[in-house]
Formats: sequence, C-alpha cells, structure tokens
Amino acid sequence: MKNVIFKGIKALAILFVLYILISLIVPPIFQKEPIELEGAEFAGTGVTERVLCIDDNREALIWRLRLIDRAENEIILSTFDFRVDNSGKDMIAALNEAAERGVNIKILVDGISGDMYLRCNRLIGALAANTNVQIKLYNPINLMTPWKINYRLHDKYLIVDGKQYLLGGRNTNDLFLGEYKDKEDRNIDREVLVCSDGTNSSTEALTAYFAKIWDLPCNKEISGNRRNLQKAQETLRTHYTELQGSYAEAYLPVDLERETLEAKSITLLSNPTSPENKAPVLWEQLSGIMKNGESILIETPYIICNNGMYETLAGFCEGGRRVQIMTNAIESGANPFGCTDYLNEKKNILATGSEVFEVSCGQSLHTKTILVDDHISMIGSYNLDLRSTYLDTELMLVIDCPELNQCLRENASVKAEQSRHVLPDGTENEGPDFQGEMPFYKKAGYFLLRLLTGLFRYLL
Repeated sequence: MKNVIFKGIKALAILFVLYILISLIVPPIFQKEPIELEGAEFAGTGVTERVLCIDDNREALIWRLRLIDRAENEIILSTFDFRVDNSGKDMIAALNEAAERGVNIKILVDGISGDMYLRCNRLIGALAANTNVQIKLYNPINLMTPWKINYRLHDKYLIVDGKQYLLGGRNTNDLFLGEYKDKEDRNIDREVLVCSDGTNSSTEALTAYFAKIWDLPCNKEISGNRRNLQKAQETLRTHYTELQGSYAEAYLPVDLERETLEAKSITLLSNPTSPENKAPVLWEQLSGIMKNGESILIETPYIICNNGMYETLAGFCEGGRRVQIMTNAIESGANPFGCTDYLNEKKNILATGSEVFEVSCGQSLHTKTILVDDHISMIGSYNLDLRSTYLDTELMLVIDCPELNQCLRENASVKAEQSRHVLPDGTENEGPDFQGEMPFYKKAGYFLLRLLTGLFRYLL
C-alpha cells in the first residue's frame, strides 16, 4: 500500500513539474500579430521640457538621492530589479527618510525580482511598515498560474512630485548605480532626467501610465515587517546620515536650467501592461518613427529578432539609408544567451543590410537608445529582442532635441572605436580600442549554448 501511495505522489509530482514547464514554454510561442496603429509616425506633443542624459553610474545614484531629498509630496519608483546591496540600501535609506518627513511613496517592482530579493528583507519590511509607503510586486510567482511567470515588469523610472523624473535602462542595484563594484563588473547604461511642469507633458503621461499599471489585479502588496522594526529603522536612519557625507554633492543646490537642455517635445511610448502575450505595440511605434529617417543608430544589449522584425529592419535599409546597430561583442557581453543567439543569427542580421558594431570595452553594454537623423533620440528600457517586443512591459521616450542627439552620437563614436565593425557583406574591421581577448572556457560555453538557445530564443 505504501509503495502505491509513494508511486502516486511521485507521478503527481512529475505531472506537476511537466505542467509548470509546459506553461512556461508553450504560451509565449504564440506571438501576437502587429496591429495597425494610428499616429505611429512621431508627431510630438508640442510641450517644451528640459532633459539631461545620465551615462555615469555614480551620477545616476547621486541624481536619485538628490530628487528623493527634494521631494515634497510624492515619490514613485518602478523598477525591474531591486536588490538590497550597497546602492539598494542607499535608496531604501533615502526613501525611508522621505517617508518619515511625510512624503507619500509608491514602489512597484517586478514580481520575480521582488520574490527573490525583497519580500523577506528586514530593511524593505521596515520601509513598508511606514504608513506613507506602499510596495507592490508586479505579477509575483504563483505556481497555480505558471503560464503568467514569463510576463515581467521591465520599466525603470523614478517620478518626484509629478514634475521631474528619471527614466532609462538602469535597475536598482550595484551593477547600475554607484561605484561599489570594480569597473569591469559595472554595466554601461543610460537614462534621462526630465523636468517639466506643464499639462500634456511626458511627466503627466508617465504618471498616468504608472496609475494604470499600479491598479492591475496581478499586483500583490508587501506588508510591513514589525519584527525588530525599531532596530531596522535605526539602521536606515544611521545609513542616511552616512549618505549625506558619502554623497555630499547630492544634498547641495543645483541649477537645473544650467544642467539641462531644452527639448522641443518628449513623447512617452509603451507596451501593453497586463501579464499576457502582447501585441508588438512599442516595436511598431518605434518602427513608425525609424522608417521616416535617413540615418538610424540603434544601441541595444541584444539583437534577438524574428522574421517580421528582420523584414522591418531590411525595410529601413532600402533606398541607400544607413542603419547601424551597436551591441555587445561576444567577448564582453554579460548575457551568454544573448551572445549565443547573436552567433547563431549573425548572418540573418547582416542580411537586412544593417551594419553592426560589436562593442568590447571591458564592460557590458546595457544601453537602449535609438537615434534617428540629427534630432530624434529614443531612450528607455526596450531591448531589440523578442522578450521586450512580445512579453514584457517596456517604456521609451521620444525626445526631439538636436543638442541631445549630437551628444549621443558623439558618445556612440567613442564606442565605435571600441568595436568590431561588421558590414552587411561580412567584412570586419576592429577599432583601435577594441578588446578582443576571450578565455577558452567562454568559447566552450558558447559552443554548448548554441546547440540549445535556438529552441527557446523567443524567451531570451
């Protein structure tokens, strides 16, 4: 009898594991078709706002501390990956101080990231215990609905008082904020500070977007942990005092007019927000803008496209137009699956007529930027891959500012010197600062992964 029961339990366990695996693998296969979008060609909002591009990780942390310190009414933070490491602790301490002085705070974190790093953390629990703080996880793991696990929150932004915000590709951890890791272990990334006070502005659009996604039924709130609460709060207060010494420049006055550039217009573009297979809305919007350009430069950590996306890229290249894609060289890329797919798909990418710059500069590139001609810059969280196109929430800003565009092109020129330039015909030339060494174990790993990633590339 015991053997029968044991075998029954074992069979049920195997069936449950298969159910989980099938739920993870099968639903995303059915990618939704593009939909016809009105106004896919960028028209602009006509509202003048001011912008500052932030490419330095230490500056990115300083600006977060600065904005949080100046908040009077409300702080909104949405992020894909929030960890309680050095910079994460900095952020929690700063947010806790703002909450204690009466600022209302809402934090939304991707469910898988939150389940892994936040749910049981005592400092997060202490922050959530403050009556002015609400923390929610977007679509956290639920084994009763495993088909939803693949749908992630990939947005990264911080809004303060509905007037200023940071938006880009940085997560809230030491890979992207501060200088707590060695340089080679920190990712290169980009975000934009936007300052505005007008109606119909991008700030207003982003706040409305957050309100929409905040109220989704898939979100679950983290309750405050009152166990050892006083000790945890004292730890945060002490750390905040230390921050004022470690990052003194964050607490000094700053002239935003002098620091920022005037943008003629900023428009927020987004993917659908519900945890489900998504129509490629954001890709279609971005494509509608790119198709009208003569010179297109795409900076992306990964290039993982399906046939439809390849056809779109090929269309951009028609008529002698120049399309350049800047991505991680396999020598320095931090995502082995993305690098492996690039090895498998390199011929298909070049067949579109696009040039590729494989960047290898000792750090991994995490920047998501599209430059169109000499005035349009698109910056945000969208990777040129199937996950960003069909599965995740994503945001991109379309900024009409020639001065910003010029600065970003100059930055890309520096990266070009650190790249292997690959032409559509397969010709390759290494820039003077390209770092092309790759250890044997990495080569062996890519060889093995190339045999597997083709089966699951739509999930990468």
